Amino acid sequence: MIDTHLHILPGVDDGPETIQESLTLARTLLQEGIHSAIATPHYNDEFPQRSAAEIRERVYHLQHELDRQGIPLRLFAGHEALIKAGLFEDIQAGRLATLNGSSYLLLELWTSTWLPETERVIFYLRAHGVIPIVAHPERCRAIQQDPRRLVALLQQGALAQLTASSLAGMQGNTTRRCAETLLKQGLIHCIASDAHGLHRRPPGVIRGLERATELVGQARVYQMTEAQPAAILSNHAV
Repeated sequence: MIDTHLHILPGVDDGPETIQESLTLARTLLQEGIHSAIATPHYNDEFPQRSAAEIRERVYHLQHELDRQGIPLRLFAGHEALIKAGLFEDIQAGRLATLNGSSYLLLELWTSTWLPETERVIFYLRAHGVIPIVAHPERCRAIQQDPRRLVALLQQGALAQLTASSLAGMQGNTTRRCAETLLKQGLIHCIASDAHGLHRRPPGVIRGLERATELVGQARVYQMTEAQPAAILSNHAV
């Protein structure tokens, strides 16, 4: 599996605090079947906003330590950007990292409220050649109440990414039910771990993919965990 949403860089957000915690998480991800991953620290006002260049440098140093420890996890750089106006300008200025320097941007919606300019922000990004990937839509209350909210964003050209542990019920039953609905309706393009560590938001990938396979079959799960994430990494069409 290629993980397109992961908080593994130490000391940058609410993921691992130390390099040792990052290494422990990496070993667990390997056990869960992940061989490559995009490090996507939060890009919002809650944590210091680190530039795309700094994220790439931190990925380089963590990759060096992984290699030195004989941990065969391949890392790439990105951000998880909380939705707001001006994201394209942040990309242009080098403040915000797309996924492995591609046209794809991991975009986080507000969980508890629907930002009125959501559709306008996505329209603006698409008009400037950026393809937003909506992170964990199953956790968004507005989408839980009406999945057509997500359908409208996909019709604008956005993609959607599901968290594996949501399917395992690790985010609660409401989120699990929404995740299953979105998956069965064909609204999901990638399944990712969104892991933050072994205690806060552990991976839960194996359990989640088992449930996904029950719902949509192995071939479809392969598309969402290998084929389409590989296309994102290579900046090819999904």
